[in-house]
Amino acid sequence: MTDATGPRTHRPTAGGFAMKVLLRVVISAFVGSALLVAWIWAYRSGVLDRVVNETTFGEFILLVVIGLPIALLFSALLAGPVLWLLKVRPVWPIILVGPILLGLAHYFRLPDQLTGLGDRWTVLTLLAGASYGVAGLLTAPALLRKR
Repeated sequence: MTDATGPRTHRPTAGGFAMKVLLRVVISAFVGSALLVAWIWAYRSGVLDRVVNETTFGEFILLVVIGLPIALLFSALLAGPVLWLLKVRPVWPIILVGPILLGLAHYFRLPDQLTGLGDRWTVLTLLAGASYGVAGLLTAPALLRKR
């Protein structure tokens, strides 16, 4: 469309952008929490427990060196399409930054400091949601670059 000043570009209003960012944060937090709940279920059901408990120290190191990156890749491959289906765009900044923030929370022993919120599984689920939500917020300027 054009007017007397030339072609008009579609720019989101402040309220529209804020709503998109809020939706991005909430959906990202939900997906991050759901992803961790799935990993907790796999661990507590015994699927991962058997693998970890039946390994020697050398196999455990191999599991950490190879298994952890594979788990992170699997998580990204699972979270990406789910976020995409829930109309969160762009997805890649969230699936890259979310796990990094969760790792930083563990590095700074944040789960130990938040034990008053519940048991360790509850705290980890809340931290995963917060990590992915903050990742959605920090990467929200990517919404502006997509057009």
